[in-house]
Amino acid sequence: MLPIFDFLQSVGISQKEIGVYVYLMSVESALPMEIAKSTKMKRSTVYVILDLLKEKGLVREIQIGKRFAYIAEDPERIKFLLEEHKLVIEKSIQSVTALLPEIRAVIRKKGEPPIIKYFEGESAVQNSMEELAGNPRFRSNMDYGIFPLELVYDLFRSRNLRKYIDLRITDNKLFKILYTAKEGRIDVKEGQEAVLVNENDFPLSCDISIFEDEVRMHMLGKSIQGFMIKNKEFAETLISLVKLALKGAKCKEKNF
Repeated sequence: MLPIFDFLQSVGISQKEIGVYVYLMSVESALPMEIAKSTKMKRSTVYVILDLLKEKGLVREIQIGKRFAYIAEDPERIKFLLEEHKLVIEKSIQSVTALLPEIRAVIRKKGEPPIIKYFEGESAVQNSMEELAGNPRFRSNMDYGIFPLELVYDLFRSRNLRKYIDLRITDNKLFKILYTAKEGRIDVKEGQEAVLVNENDFPLSCDISIFEDEVRMHMLGKSIQGFMIKNKEFAETLISLVKLALKGAKCKEKNF
């Protein structure tokens, strides 16, 4: 098959349309019966194909005496056809993109399998934590977490720690967290809850964040790595566990 056939098919022109168009490009003009004979198609089929090519602007009808013949338009028209094809594809992509949230919602109702990502190394884990804290919704929706404050400080020693702390704590309007710290406490405002636990009794070496239907766990000990699981049921279960741990920690705090 000639390259032009492959190209024309790629822009949505059928094989029969290509056969008629290429034949008309090789002659000055042709009658339907001449086209049918040369392309070995039925004359009724040729009339249908000619109508389709006229709609695409690739052929034009002319009158010769009492009969009507057809000529191929300038091949420059193919370029405009390609532009039209491109616009159709772009609109389709935009439509699909707009519908994705609805599609995902339907899938989740049926029990969507979890999306899992793995992060290995200091930089990958830092990026994961900053990606979560940098989400615009993170600043207004409830965040649940458990983390060792000193290990978080150590992780961001080579990056802008102030920026991360601002995103994760200062700018985060709603959160409920358990944490360990050798010194000081996290100052909280209305809508925020932070409970300090004794690291000797409850040592922590992982940063756990649960936000909406997403769970991120980052191991901050000797081997820095982590993973993200996006699944509503898993997230809701861990949120319940964090709430239970917060309740238990506050009860213990009252008893001392």
